[in-house]
Amino acid sequence: MAASRWLVLVSCLLLVYWVVAIVVAITQDWPAEFGTSPSDDPETVGEWILRGSLVTAPLAPIVAQVVLTGLALLARPGWRIVSGIGFSVLGVVYTIGTLGEPLDPERSDPPVLVYAGFRVFGLAAALSFVALGGLTAIGAIRERRARSDT
Repeated sequence: MAASRWLVLVSCLLLVYWVVAIVVAITQDWPAEFGTSPSDDPETVGEWILRGSLVTAPLAPIVAQVVLTGLALLARPGWRIVSGIGFSVLGVVYTIGTLGEPLDPERSDPPVLVYAGFRVFGLAAALSFVALGGLTAIGAIRERRARSDT
């Protein structure tokens, strides 16, 4: 299976993860703690649209992920190059966000195993984006060069 197909599969799995994680974070009141002090008191986890939550990204990167997934499905190598590079950058952003959340949240009290599961899956998917995005871009560049050589 080509790297772009694996990338689309991982992206779709992560999009399902985001939906589940958003519902859990909002119902359990798990606000984002990355870059905040313990005295900050968010109005609601519904602010995840701008800041994300303890286990989810904000809305803007998720929308970018949906767009990049669509681009990865296109037959033109140029769009797959854009998609691959975009996914690599998005993977770095997701990795920073995942690692930036505290291991022992102060404002939330999620069950340890549930929280660990969310973090491990999110980090694995983010790192997959970095690797598969790079492989997709490289494959599309090679395909584009092969087309221009003929």
